[in-house]
Amino acid sequence: MPFNPALPADHTKLSSAEMRGQLNGLKELIDALPTSDAMWAELDAQAAGACKNVPELNLTVSDPPTQAEVQAIADRLDLLLFNLKRE
Repeated sequence: MPFNPALPADHTKLSSAEMRGQLNGLKELIDALPTSDAMWAELDAQAAGACKNVPELNLTVSDPPTQAEVQAIADRLDLLLFNLKRE
């Protein structure tokens, strides 16, 4: 029996068969949800996977930072944004 949010109706006696059907319907909905592994794989493929193409910056910034250091940060940020926006 599929889950019916209208059951049990207000001011009616409870029926064990009806409640069992409702609980089984909810369990079917829960069981149909993707597993954690499937969710992580989808997230990896859609967003996080795109970030794997962006290497670490490995930059030590001087005080004050040089124009080249700031430019390196900006370039890496641009690459990150590009990879996140890919389709």
